[in-house]
Amino acid sequence: MPTAEKVIKDIYLLPMKEREKVARHIIEFGIKITHHDLPEILNIKEWQDEIARKPFNLKQASEYIGVSSVTLRRWIKTGRVSAYKVGRAYTFDVMDLKRFKKNHLTKKSTLTSDF
Repeated sequence: MPTAEKVIKDIYLLPMKEREKVARHIIEFGIKITHHDLPEILNIKEWQDEIARKPFNLKQASEYIGVSSVTLRRWIKTGRVSAYKVGRAYTFDVMDLKRFKKNHLTKKSTLTSDF
């Protein structure tokens, strides 16, 4: 029976395009077993919820939204984006960022507008 370590080694031996296909499948669909009486190995919703519980720092938030950290700081100061400041560092609630991105950044042109 193959082990996770063996499967991972085999994946690394694949050409890059095939590795990308494997990664994309896992990210999009998780690892699902065809037998309905067996549980899903990777529950993507649960995994996303776990990630969302951990706050983002300024760099992670700016990468997620797709703007520079300078722009994100400006948006915090103007109240466009909510953040918590602990000492000198900003932290961001992931679900707040997700809502912001969905509501305000649906068009690429929105990123370049000044507020």
